[in-house]
Amino acid sequence: MKQYVEKALALMRIENKTLANHPNGSIYNTLQGLVDFDGYYLEHDPCLVCNNPEVPFTNVKLSSIKVDSRFTTTTQIVKLAGSQTISKIFVKIGDIKRTKMVRMLYVYYNNRQVQAVVELKNKLGLWHKAKKVVLSAGQTEVKIEFPLPIVACNLMIEYADFYDNLQASAETLQCPRCSASVPANPGVCGNCGENVFQCHKCRAINYDEKDPFLCNACGFCKYAKFDFTLTTKPCCAVDPIENDEDRKKAVTTINTLLERADHQYKQLQLYKSSLETLVVKVSDHSVEKLEDSASTAAAGTPGAAAATATSSAINKTIQQLAQKYCGDCRTAFEDLGKIIQKVLASRKELIDYDRQQQDAAQVATIPGSALSTPVISPKASEIFAPAKEPEVHQSKAKEKRSHCYGCASATVEHCITLLRAMATNLVLKNFLCGQGLIKELVDYNLRRGAPSLRAEVRHLLCLMSSNNQTATEELCKLLTQNITMAIQGYLSNPDFASAVRHEMFLLSNLLQLEDHLWEQRIRCVMRLFMESVHLESPAVIECISLPCLRILQHIIKPAAPTSKKNKDKPLDALCTIKPSSELHVNLYAWLNGDASASFQAWKQSMPSSKSSDGTARKKKDDKPRERELEKRVIRVRYLMEKYGTKWRNKVVSSSSRGVPLKFMDKTWLRKSMFSASSAAIRVTECNIIEALCIVPSRKQDLLDMLSNCLDEVGYSGEASAEFLSLFKRLISNGHWKCYLSLKGVLGKIASLINNEIEELCSLEETSLGSDLSQGYALKALTDLLASFLEVDNIKQHYKSRLVGSVLNGYLSLRKLVIQRSKMIDDTQDKLLELLEEMTTGTESETKEFMSVCVDTVNKYPLNDFISPVFIFERLCSIIYPEANDAAEFFMSLEKEPQQEDFLQGRMLGNPYSSNEPGLGPLMRDIKNKICQDCELVALLEDDTGMELLVCNKIISLDLAVRDVHRKIWLPEHSEGEPMRIVYRMRGLLGDATEDMINTLETGKDEDIDSEVVYKMANVMSQCSGLKVMLYRLAAIRNLVTGKQLMTVLLKLFGYCVKVKANRQELIKLEMNSITIMLGALNLALLAEQESGTSTKGQTLTEQLLQIMETILMEASSQPPEMYKEFSKLCGDKDQLMMLLDRINSPFVRANGNVLQALMRLIPFLAFGDQEKMLALVNHFRPYLDFNRYDFDHTQDEQVHLDCFCVIAQGIEKNANGKKLKDLISEHSIVKDTLDYVEMHAPVMKSYQQGSDSDSWKDFISKPSLPYVLRMLTGLCRGHDSTQVLIGERVLPILHNLEQISSDEHVGSLSENLLEALKENPQVAQKIEGVRQQTKAEKKRLAMAMREKQLDQLGMMTNEKGQVTVKGMALKHMEDLKDETGLACCICREGYRYQPVKVLGIYTFTKRVNVDDFEAKPRKTQGYSTVSHFNIVHVDCHLAAVRHARGREEWESAALQNGNTKCNGLLPLWGPEVPESAYASCLARHNTYLQDCTGVRDATYSYTIHDLKHLMLKFAFEKSFSEDSGGGGRESNMQLLPYVMHMALYVINTTRSVAREEKNLTNFLKSPVDKWVENCYEIEGPLYWTAMAVHIFDHNTWKLHRLSFLKRLLVLCQVRSVSTDGITSLSDKSVKDYSVYKPYLMFFALADSLPNIFFKKCSRGSEASWAAALAIYIRNNDQSLQEQAKHVLSAFEEELMPCESLSEFYDAAGLLEDISEPDKFISDVLSSLA
Repeated sequence: MKQYVEKALALMRIENKTLANHPNGSIYNTLQGLVDFDGYYLEHDPCLVCNNPEVPFTNVKLSSIKVDSRFTTTTQIVKLAGSQTISKIFVKIGDIKRTKMVRMLYVYYNNRQVQAVVELKNKLGLWHKAKKVVLSAGQTEVKIEFPLPIVACNLMIEYADFYDNLQASAETLQCPRCSASVPANPGVCGNCGENVFQCHKCRAINYDEKDPFLCNACGFCKYAKFDFTLTTKPCCAVDPIENDEDRKKAVTTINTLLERADHQYKQLQLYKSSLETLVVKVSDHSVEKLEDSASTAAAGTPGAAAATATSSAINKTIQQLAQKYCGDCRTAFEDLGKIIQKVLASRKELIDYDRQQQDAAQVATIPGSALSTPVISPKASEIFAPAKEPEVHQSKAKEKRSHCYGCASATVEHCITLLRAMATNLVLKNFLCGQGLIKELVDYNLRRGAPSLRAEVRHLLCLMSSNNQTATEELCKLLTQNITMAIQGYLSNPDFASAVRHEMFLLSNLLQLEDHLWEQRIRCVMRLFMESVHLESPAVIECISLPCLRILQHIIKPAAPTSKKNKDKPLDALCTIKPSSELHVNLYAWLNGDASASFQAWKQSMPSSKSSDGTARKKKDDKPRERELEKRVIRVRYLMEKYGTKWRNKVVSSSSRGVPLKFMDKTWLRKSMFSASSAAIRVTECNIIEALCIVPSRKQDLLDMLSNCLDEVGYSGEASAEFLSLFKRLISNGHWKCYLSLKGVLGKIASLINNEIEELCSLEETSLGSDLSQGYALKALTDLLASFLEVDNIKQHYKSRLVGSVLNGYLSLRKLVIQRSKMIDDTQDKLLELLEEMTTGTESETKEFMSVCVDTVNKYPLNDFISPVFIFERLCSIIYPEANDAAEFFMSLEKEPQQEDFLQGRMLGNPYSSNEPGLGPLMRDIKNKICQDCELVALLEDDTGMELLVCNKIISLDLAVRDVHRKIWLPEHSEGEPMRIVYRMRGLLGDATEDMINTLETGKDEDIDSEVVYKMANVMSQCSGLKVMLYRLAAIRNLVTGKQLMTVLLKLFGYCVKVKANRQELIKLEMNSITIMLGALNLALLAEQESGTSTKGQTLTEQLLQIMETILMEASSQPPEMYKEFSKLCGDKDQLMMLLDRINSPFVRANGNVLQALMRLIPFLAFGDQEKMLALVNHFRPYLDFNRYDFDHTQDEQVHLDCFCVIAQGIEKNANGKKLKDLISEHSIVKDTLDYVEMHAPVMKSYQQGSDSDSWKDFISKPSLPYVLRMLTGLCRGHDSTQVLIGERVLPILHNLEQISSDEHVGSLSENLLEALKENPQVAQKIEGVRQQTKAEKKRLAMAMREKQLDQLGMMTNEKGQVTVKGMALKHMEDLKDETGLACCICREGYRYQPVKVLGIYTFTKRVNVDDFEAKPRKTQGYSTVSHFNIVHVDCHLAAVRHARGREEWESAALQNGNTKCNGLLPLWGPEVPESAYASCLARHNTYLQDCTGVRDATYSYTIHDLKHLMLKFAFEKSFSEDSGGGGRESNMQLLPYVMHMALYVINTTRSVAREEKNLTNFLKSPVDKWVENCYEIEGPLYWTAMAVHIFDHNTWKLHRLSFLKRLLVLCQVRSVSTDGITSLSDKSVKDYSVYKPYLMFFALADSLPNIFFKKCSRGSEASWAAALAIYIRNNDQSLQEQAKHVLSAFEEELMPCESLSEFYDAAGLLEDISEPDKFISDVLSSLA
C-alpha cells in the first residue's frame, strides 16, 4: 500500500512540475481569474479528451439545418448541413384535406457528401431505408424513433401510399388565381382561364400527373402541411472508402484538412502572442490602448467590433482578453479540434481500406508456391513501410515536450482525490506527512487550478492536520510565515488580496475542525489578528482582520445545533461551562503558550453548569437501583450533592477572581466598528458585540461603551449604519432605554443633532457641494431619538426638555436650500412628526405649547422671515385643524351611452387617479382632459358645450374636484369606489332634466359658533401672541422676502379675530393694530398692483381688509367718545385720501372683491373724526350730480358712484354711523337725490300704471337710477330722518318701480329700498296701504280681461261663477278621440286613422349560438332579438330614410328609436291590414335578419329559438340594452307576443301545427334514459317549452306543464354537473335554489303566457289553437300592452324574490299539482337511469 501511495504522490509531484513549467501555465493561471475560463485553447495538439467538440442531442427544425432540397411528386430529398447523428424525427401534419391523406411514409438516409442533392435524385441504390411508418386517417402527429441513431448527410422522405377517396374525383377544385370553384374535369377556370392543376405556390404545372401530392418544382403540398423536427447533433463522419477512386478522394481530403489545420494553428499562435501582450498590460494595470500592431492584429479577427462595442465601464484590456480567449481562441481551437477529428477518422478509414486490400491479396495468393510472397501495394507501403520503433521513440519524445495541460490538471485532481481517501487511514496519513505532502500542497496546489480543485486541496489539508500535532504545527507555521511575509510587504504589493486569500480560506476551514488541537489553531488566528489590527491599511483589514474576526465570531457565537436532540435547546443549555462576567485569562500569556493561561486551566477555574444535569442523568441511569433505596436515603444524597456543588463553585470562584471588563477610548473595537473601508468588518464586529451581550452585566458595560461611541456617528456618516442598527437592537427592550435615558443619553443625542444642524447651516453659507449622503448622521440620530420617545414614560418625562431642541432643529432645516438632500427632507419630516407627538395631548398641554411657540418666535431676529412661518402655521393648525384633502381617490370618466354615436373617442385609462396631472383642481380641468384625449377640439375652449354629471347631477365646471368627490359622491357610495363622471354634449338629446349643482355650501356662517370653533385662539390674547404677530407684521418692509410670512400671519389673524377676546385685545390703544395693518395694506396694494397677475382665492389685500373690517366693527360698537380716541390711531386724513385714491388703481378695479372690501372699510376709518368724515363726503360730492351723469359720464365716474353706494350700504347702524349719515344729509345729498327722482319720474295717475309708456321707459333707462336706489337704501337704514323724507316724497314712485322688470334690476332695487324704509313704522304703514290699492286694481283688471277672453271663446260665467258654453260651437269637439293602442312614433297615428297601413317594431338582432350547451364542437348559429318597442309605420320609416340621404338606413332609424340601435323592423298584422301588405313587410324583415346575422332560409324554428333567448334574458336577469343601448324589461315584455305572432303566422301558413303537435307528444313521451342526453340538443326542453305555448291551449298546457317543469329541472341539474355532453347523471344531489332559479323563472314566464297574456283567448271555431292565438294577437294590441305590465309586475314582485323551491311553487300556483313540494325535485332526479 505504501508503494502505491508513493507512486500516487510521485505522480502528483511530476504533474505539479509539469503544470508549473508548462509553457501556457502562466497565462492559464492569469486568465482563470479574469475571464470565464472553461477550457485550454492554446494547446498546439488538441486533446480530444479534454476538449470534446461534440454536443448533446437537441431538437432542431429541419429547415434550420437544410442546405439544399429537391422534390418528386411523392418524395422530398434534403441535404443537411454536415453530418448529423439523428435519434428521432417528429412530424406535425396540419391543414389536412380529406381528399388525399398519407397512409404510409418511408424515411431514407445516406452519408455521402455531394455538391448538389440532385445527384441523389432517382437513385434509390444510394439510399438506406431507416424506418417505415403507417399513419391512420387524419393523424396529425407522428413520432419516428430509430433503435440506433443514424448518421446522415442527406435525408429522403417518401410518401408511399395514400387513403383513397372515391368522391375526390367528383369534387370541385379551387382556382389558384381567382379562388373560384372549378370542376375537376376539364380543370380550366371559366372565370379567368387558369389551369387549376398548377401549383398554388410556384404556378408550375405537372403534365405527367395532373393532381400530384407534391409539386415536383417547389415541394408545395395542397393536401397537408408537414413540419419536421429532428432530435440530432452534429458528428464527425467521413465517406466510406470502397474503391481506389474513393481512396484518392480521401487522401485529397486529408491533405486539404491538414492545410486548414495548419492555418488554424498559425492563427492560434497569433492569438497567443496577443494574449501575452494583454496579460502584461493587465498585470501593469494599464488601460491604455494597444499598440498599433496589436490593434491591427485584433481588428482582423472576428468579434473585434463586438469587443469595441462593449461597455467602457470595464477595463478595455480585460474586455479584449475575454473576447480574444473566450471568443476567438475558443472558436479557432474548436475548429482545429474538429479538423483533427475528421483527419483521424479519414486516416482510420484509409487504414481499414488498405488492410482489407492487403488481406484480400494474401487470400488470393496460391499456397505452396515459391512466388507466393505477399505483394504490398505501393499505396499501402507508403503507410506501413517505415519502421515502427523509431516512430514510437519519436512520439514519446514529443509527448514529453507537449504534455496536455488539461490532462495534467485532471491527473492532479484525481491524485488529490486518491490521497484524500488514503488520508483517512491513520498510518497512511502519518506516512504522507512524513513525505512532505503538506508543503507540496501549500506550495503547488493551494492556489492553482479550478475552484473545485482548490477546495479539494483545502479539505485534504484539513484532513491531514486533524488530530495530528506535527501536521498542525507545520501547517500553522507555513500559513503564518506566508501571511506575515505578505503583511510586511503590503505597501509594495498591489495584489495583496490575492497573495493571502487562499491561506485565509484554508485557515477558516481549519478552524471548523473539531479535535483536541483547536486551541493551537485559534492561537494562530489570534496572532495574525493582533498583528494586522494595528495596521490601518484597508487591504490588510479586509483580507486578514476580517477573516480572523469572522473566525472569532463563529467561536464566540457558534451556529445553532441542528440535531433533533438539541435543536430546540438554547446555546446556554448546551454549554459545559457556566459563563461569567469577569475576565480570567491573560491574552498575551495564552499566545505565548503559558499553561496557566490555557483552556484547560481556565475550564478548571470556572463553575460547571452540568453538575446538576449529570446527577440527573446518573439518577436516570441508575433508576432500577435507586428504586430499592429508601426515600430518606435519596433525600440525604440529594442534599449532599446540592450543597457540595454550591461549596465547590464558591471556592473555585473565590480562588480565581478576575478583573472587571474595561474599554479604552482608542480601542481596536471602536476603530473596526466605524471602519469606512469595509462594511463586512463592521457587520462582523457588531455581531461579536451582540454575542458578548448575552451576559446581562456585560451588556450594561457594553451599552455604556456604545453610548460613548455615539459621537462617532457624525464623523463616520453612512459607515455608522451597522453600529446604529446594533444599538437599536440592544435597546429594543424598554428598560434599557429607560436606563440610558437616566444616564443622559437623550441629552447627548439632542446635542449631537444640534451639532449636525449647525454644521449644515455653516455649509449652507460656505459650500455648494452636492453630497447625496449629506444628513445621514442627522437622520440616524433623529430616528434614534424617536425610538427613545416611543416609550411613553420617557416621552412624558423628557418631552418638555426636548421640545425646544426639536422645534429649533426643524426650523433650522426648513431654511436650508443649498445643502438640502433626500435624507435632510426625511429628517425634517421626522422632526415634524416628533413635534406633533410631543405637542398633542390635553388642552392645557396644547395651550402651553402655544405659549412656547410664541416665546420661540421672539428668539429669532425681526429680519428672519422664514423661521417664524412654521410656528405661525403650527398655531393655525392648532386653532383650526383643516381637513386633509391630499388622500388619493379614483375617477371613471364615461361617455353618455345615448350619445355613443355622436361623441368620438373614449377615455381608455379608467380609473384615473386624482393625483394624475390634468385631472384637477377644478371640474373644468377634467372637461379639458376629456376634450384633449378624445380630440374634441371644438369643445376645449367652450365651457357651455359639454356637461359633466356625478350621481345624476350636472356639476358646475367651477367646482373643485375634491369637493365634488367629498360632498356629492361619498355620501352615496363607498370610500374605495371610483367616482363615476359621465360626460355628454349639452342639448343634444333635448333639455336637461337633472339638477344643476353650482355651489357646495354646506351651511351658513351664522350657524357656526365661532367662539366654540376657534376657542384655542383665546390663548393668543393671554400670552402676548397678538402683540408678537403685530411686531412681525410691522417688520415686513417688502413682499419680495416677506410675502410668505405675511400670508400666514393674515391667516392666523383671520382665526384670531373670530373670538371676541382677541378683538377686544386688538382695539386697545396700546396695540396700535389698525396703524400697523394700514401699513401692511399699503404694501399689499403696491405689491399686487406691480405684480399684475391674477391669483386664485383671496388676495392679501382682501384678507387684510376683512380683518381690519372685523376689528373696526368691534371698535365702532363702542360709545362715540371712546371710538374718537381709537379713531386717532386709524390713520389721518391723508391716509384716508390715499385709500380713496386707490379706487383709480388698475389692480383694485380689476378685483371687484377688493374694491368692495375697501369701500366697506373706509367708513370705519372716517368714524369719530369730523375732518375725515367731511373729507369723505367732499371726495364723492362731485360725482353725485345725477343729471350730468345721465347726459354723459366716464368709466371713472361710474366707478366712484358705485363705490359711494357701497360705502353708503356699509355704514353701520350705530351712533358713529348715524353721525356720518347726518353729515351726508346736512350736505343735501339725500335731498338732491330725491329732487332728481321727482324731476324725472312720470306723473302718477294711478298705483297700477304700466311701464309700457314711453315716459316710464325713459325713466327706467336712466343710467343713474340704479345707483340712486342703492344709495338711498344704504343711507336710510337706521336713519329715521332719511326714512321719513323718502316716505313723504317718492313712495308711490318707488312702489311703481318695484313692479317693473328690467335688465338693470330696477324692480329689485326698489323693493330693497322699500324693505329698508319699513324699519320706520309710519313709513311701513304707508307702504302697506299703497300695495293694497295696487293689489285691488290688479284684481279688477284681471276679471275684466277674463270676461273678455271667455266671450271670445263663446263662453260666459253664470251667477255662481261657473264657466258655461254660450252656444253650440264646442259641441263638435266631442267627436275627436285620441288614438288608443299602438301608434306611429313619426305621424302619431295608429289603426284608428290609418287602419290599412302596416305598423312595425324597431328591433335589434345579433348572431348567437342557438344553444351554448350543444354537444358539438361547432355550435349551430341562430339569432337573438331585443327592442325598445318603438312603433312606426313601415311607410313612414321608408320616407324618413329617403329624406335622410346623408345617413344610413339604421342610423336614421336610431333617431326615431330613442337613440337605440336597431337593424330590423318587425311588422304587425293589424285587424284591417291586408295579408299581402303584411307578407311583403315580413319578407323585408327576413331580409334584414339575413343581412345582420348571416342566417339563410330562417324558418319558424329559428323564431322559436329567438323567443327562447328573449325569455332566457328575463330568467337570467341579463341586460337588454347591452348591445343596442336602449330598451328594458317592459319594452321587451311587450315584444314577446309579436315575436310569437311571427312564428304563428309561418306555422299556420305552412300547416305545420299537426307536425309540431306530434313532435311535442314525442318529446313528452320520450323515455327517462334519454332525458340527460336531450339536455345537450338544440331542440331540448327549453325549445319545446317555448314551442308548447304556441301549440297548446289553456287546458292542454295545464295538463302537461308539470312534465315541462320536470324536464327543465333535469336540464338544470345536468348542465350544473357538466358543460360537456354526458349520457348519464352521476350527481343526483339537490343543489342550492340559486342553481335552479333561472330555469324556474323561464318556466314561470312560459306559464304566464297562456294564463295571463292570452287568458281571454278562446279557440272558438278555429281549426287549431295556433290559428286562434294568431287572430287574438292581431286584434288586441291595447289589451296585450296592459297584460304585459301585469305579467312583468308579477314576474318581478312575486316570482323573482323567491328564495326556495317551496316558495316558488306557491308563487307560481303549482301547489295544486305538486302534493309534496319538498320531495318533488329529489323524486324527479332519482327517477333518472
